[in-house]
Amino acid sequence: MALPTASTSIRSLRAGSLQIFQASIRGYATIQPYSPSPLNTTPDHAATSYISTRRPNRPTSTEFFTGRPKFNESLLELNLTIENVKKKLRKNYIYPLPTHLQHLTPTQTNWISKEEFSNYFDIKLKTNTLRQVMELLNELNNLRFISDLSNNKDQVNKINQILYKYERHNKDSLSSSSSSSSSSISNAESKEQSNGIDKFGRAYSMGRKKTSSSRVWLIPSKTLLSSQSSATNDITSSSSVTIPDIKSEILINHIPLSQYFIRPSDRETILRPLKITGYLGAFNIFGFSRGGGMSGQASAVGLAVSRALSILRDDAKDILQADGALMRDTRMTERKKTGRAKARKGYTWVKR
Repeated sequence: MALPTASTSIRSLRAGSLQIFQASIRGYATIQPYSPSPLNTTPDHAATSYISTRRPNRPTSTEFFTGRPKFNESLLELNLTIENVKKKLRKNYIYPLPTHLQHLTPTQTNWISKEEFSNYFDIKLKTNTLRQVMELLNELNNLRFISDLSNNKDQVNKINQILYKYERHNKDSLSSSSSSSSSSISNAESKEQSNGIDKFGRAYSMGRKKTSSSRVWLIPSKTLLSSQSSATNDITSSSSVTIPDIKSEILINHIPLSQYFIRPSDRETILRPLKITGYLGAFNIFGFSRGGGMSGQASAVGLAVSRALSILRDDAKDILQADGALMRDTRMTERKKTGRAKARKGYTWVKR
């Protein structure tokens, strides 16, 4: 009699487990999605509670989720404005301009600086990104100039509204009288800058080597000027000319040359352009040098001295050019490679 009771108990357990499993399946199948109950069940607050649980509206700008939305919106605005202006000018048969016409240069505008662009766009602008913005602004400025020539004032006003935030408005426009005087001054300054010599007789030049850079001013010494005047007088009077002792001073970063460059080889690099041209001690040299090591700075100063000397003395230019003193040394430090101790040096091979 014990066996039937055992078998019935096992069967009853199996039947009970099946019923529980089926009930659990039905329970999961009949579960409804969760919907939050309103905070206030009264009809007055039903609408407000429903609105508070809704998702916020989508942003109006398509560039909202990009990393730099203001910058992308500004570029999009400039591109669309350029396209619309070109379409209107093409309808009036104004753009593109005929090729047989002489080149028309638009009025130059002063754009804001790179830092002001970065503050306006809320990003740190790189050089390539800034160039992209400047190309669009210059193109739109050119279209404004063309539309102004065609007496399309409405279009000019629309372009002015867009370009106003990118233009510099700190400086007031000069009057006609002041502009004429400034133009004459600028012409004189441009002539001096084209020659490379300022009104004080100084020649300015720059030199670079590796990561070093230098700025040098070459100034004729008083003894050189006096010797030149005395030499012209002596040549007219007699054939024998007495050359006086010429003394000059060389300062690099407000320090004398012998104290700043301790190694004789560095000093020889700087003085070589003056030695081969015969102008050693004829000029006072004042320069700034930054970056790199002492040998790199010495080569940068020597290049700047040779360039300034070629500006001051035409007879020294051929000598310096033949010596290669006017060419920059383009060699740079070779980068370190992976798996190497330095650029090319390998690690010591160990068998075990």
